[in-house]
Amino acid sequence: MNTDSTYDSNASSPTKSTALSDFIIWVDGVGGFLVCCGLQNKLGQAIPDSEVTVPLRGDLDRVHARIDTVQDRHLLHSIGSVSVDGYPLREPAVLIHGQTIQLGDTVAIGYRKPHPLSSTAVLDFVSRHRTFPWSDAALIAGDSIVLGSQSRNHIVCPRWKHELILFRRRDQWFCKTKAKAFLDGKALTADSALQDKSRIEGDDFSFSIEAM
Repeated sequence: MNTDSTYDSNASSPTKSTALSDFIIWVDGVGGFLVCCGLQNKLGQAIPDSEVTVPLRGDLDRVHARIDTVQDRHLLHSIGSVSVDGYPLREPAVLIHGQTIQLGDTVAIGYRKPHPLSSTAVLDFVSRHRTFPWSDAALIAGDSIVLGSQSRNHIVCPRWKHELILFRRRDQWFCKTKAKAFLDGKALTADSALQDKSRIEGDDFSFSIEAM
């Protein structure tokens, strides 16, 4: 069962807009977060015209590893040298919350699935290496992403009073919250789809969307 359906909306059909693929969430006062929306995501070196979804500045192969989404689980494949919690990866393995992925000799990434009602996973950059363009973490997106002050949230925003949920429906992303919020200057509604350059603002929060 896909628990992300918890965040689906009963609203009428969404207004027509351009669907987002991979994108970055720029949260004011918090940081930038790369959102990977596909079922197959490649990790590797950040070079021009790279085919990887998570391009990292580091001593890595052009394509070093791959994470496949299979139902609610994430399956890690090694292409270059990969280890998990210090053990070399010899065959594809299902990732478990709290594990550390080592790519090559220097790049370390933590894997988390923090929210019990969402299949979205967070890749935390344990070593100094970051993506290009810069992001503070990467998200392997299910059908929902939760932002808020609690540690279980995918993006922890310490000063927010209310949670905000991004949810995916018919290949488009929407958001909802109990707080008063505005999307691109207009009152947020359940059928307001996010697009490239969208900006969401409330009394104590604001963030922007940038397509990759």
